[in-house]
Amino acid sequence: MPHVCMIQISVSDLDKAIEWYSKTLGFEISKEHYYHPVAVDLVHRGIRLLLHRVDKPTNIDYPNVSQTLICIKTDNIVKKMDDLKRKGVELLHEIPQDFPAGKFIAFKDPFGNVHELVELKS
Repeated sequence: MPHVCMIQISVSDLDKAIEWYSKTLGFEISKEHYYHPVAVDLVHRGIRLLLHRVDKPTNIDYPNVSQTLICIKTDNIVKKMDDLKRKGVELLHEIPQDFPAGKFIAFKDPFGNVHELVELKS
């Protein structure tokens, strides 16, 4: 049966993406899968994320269009929001938004990709 083996994130500047995803979000660069200058694997708690170089950044009309997001779980969304603000990350919400399973905020990477922080209810 097929299974998800990795999640690809398209970026217009691979070196900047490597730095941003590792320093800003804390993802690790894989030592097993390193295809620079075309792609680089990141690892986050056993999940493979492939940064793949493309020609142009995107401009996603979040939340109004079909898209794929990476949701990153945190135990303290307000603290993590403050941390991302200090690092210059573009947050798409000023305060955490409620949803049935908890709270979330959306943010953009430097290439226009949108991801979300989520704090799940206990």
